Amino acid sequence: MAKIKDEDIEALRDKADIVEVISQYTSLKKSGGHTFKGLCPFHSEKTPSFTVDTSRNLYYCFGCSKGGNIYHFVQEMESLPFPEAVEWLARKFNFELHYEEQRPGEAKFAGVKARIIEANRVAADFFHTTLMTSPDALQARRYLESRGFGKDVAERWELGYSPGRDSLCKHLFAKGFKQDEIEKADLARVSERDQKLYDFFRQRIMFPTWNLQGDVIAFGARAIGDQQPKYLNTSETPAFSKSRAMYGLNRAKSAISRNGVAIVVEGYTDVIALHEAGIHEAIATNGTALGESHFELLKKFADRAVLMFDADEAGKGATERGFGIHHRIGLEVLVAPLPAGRDPADVVSEDGPDGIRKVIDGGQSLLEFKLEQTISKLPLDTPEARSHAVRESIQVLRLHPDPIARHEYVFMVASRIGVDPDVVQRAVTEERGPSESGGQARERDRRLPGHVKVEREALQLLLTRTRETREWAEEVEETNFTSPVRREVFRRAMAAATEGVDGASRTDGLSPEALSLLTELTVGAAPLPNEELQPRLREVFTRLQVFPVEREIKTRRDALHKVNPVEHPEQHDQSFTELVQLEARRRDLLRRIEEDS
Repeated sequence: MAKIKDEDIEALRDKADIVEVISQYTSLKKSGGHTFKGLCPFHSEKTPSFTVDTSRNLYYCFGCSKGGNIYHFVQEMESLPFPEAVEWLARKFNFELHYEEQRPGEAKFAGVKARIIEANRVAADFFHTTLMTSPDALQARRYLESRGFGKDVAERWELGYSPGRDSLCKHLFAKGFKQDEIEKADLARVSERDQKLYDFFRQRIMFPTWNLQGDVIAFGARAIGDQQPKYLNTSETPAFSKSRAMYGLNRAKSAISRNGVAIVVEGYTDVIALHEAGIHEAIATNGTALGESHFELLKKFADRAVLMFDADEAGKGATERGFGIHHRIGLEVLVAPLPAGRDPADVVSEDGPDGIRKVIDGGQSLLEFKLEQTISKLPLDTPEARSHAVRESIQVLRLHPDPIARHEYVFMVASRIGVDPDVVQRAVTEERGPSESGGQARERDRRLPGHVKVEREALQLLLTRTRETREWAEEVEETNFTSPVRREVFRRAMAAATEGVDGASRTDGLSPEALSLLTELTVGAAPLPNEELQPRLREVFTRLQVFPVEREIKTRRDALHKVNPVEHPEQHDQSFTELVQLEARRRDLLRRIEEDS
């Protein structure tokens, strides 16, 4: 798409009310002069650690370390790239955006994508009108009614019917679309026999798929009768990626965000049936296996995903789909297998909304489900059989990266097999090696070294008191900061100071780690009283210079000890002189701090 002008991006960021936007996803309460607090919309928590700073138009969660400005928030919550997040916000606040001229390649790609979306919209209208009015769609209407999907449901979900041959092609040509546009949208194919264009979807019930902004980007199509294959789906196009879209998510995202749970089913009709029964968190993939990209997409809205498949399908895919997801992505995965031979639509039809809720509420953790499946297939009638069952269970247990959770599951396995829990725990330890002492490591990590604390405070002052720190910043170099992330934040703070703006306002283009650090240091930062500011600046920025001098003194001292003064007198004298100068430099810096004591 064309590049949005920088001045409009800045102006919209200033105009848009960050509290109003974030309040759509979590409840915020005022906690200070310019700060609001609430439960974090990005992870599950009971005590509010999510803070919004209206004076800087930034947010930061002290629980999960997510932070940024209003654009970062919209990108995360709505799963949008930056330009589309800006446009989303502009629509919300009735702000007119202006664009710079596009390069030819960019204009061409954006134009193709826009034409595909427009072709899909026209096709969806055509399919829907055909379903609702055409005699050719009578069988399709009867099938939908047999599933409980009457006229009102068909209208709400814009269901359609594809009559076949080249009916859609003719309609799209009449609307001004070109053959290559129709092909790129995967709405038609070229016949190998006569090279003529024909409709890809023929005599099928049509389910349009929308992106999060409500544009039709693809279709799923169900056969009627014995036609094969039973389902057809749009292939990958410039407007549609199967791994980055889910059927019904545009409708479900609000309920998923509100309740923190996504219900993943297999089919389009299952999604519709659950929504119509009041289960508004239901979604499905678009003709592809559930993969990590889908879980990453869901994590933007939920803390937990419940897989509602039949028992065999759930068991077959449990390991591949979910182990490690909770720890790698932060999304807990549960399995709620359906009764044998029934799909969610059947359960809703026969048992009502309460019946399907009962299935959902009975969901098991992925590991528990897989362990139960593993043990249930094994004999447990002899000591040798039970030993084998323990070994097989351990192969599942070892996949869980959390030692605490593994320990809990040990008791479940022991009870189910009928052995002592200590036996299972010893077997787990033997399999994995010595147990981790992660608690001690985490505690050690929390006790930051002195130089790190000083570097962080210096950055905080540079970001939040940019004007007052300018004089001190001239004495500081990038090498005073000992990590790449802190150096990146320092460069950004110095660039902002050069421009004469608040350092906390420049968050674009930062790496995720630097953005997290910048917002952690600035959101809700308590203002330092003016009478305390200068002494504090002197101490922090002086100590920032002391640490590298002390590191250099240690290096030179170690090097001097290795030089023999008899064999290399000149080298020894030079190194000694440099060491004395460094010691003098250190004393001068420390004396500067003592003057304010």
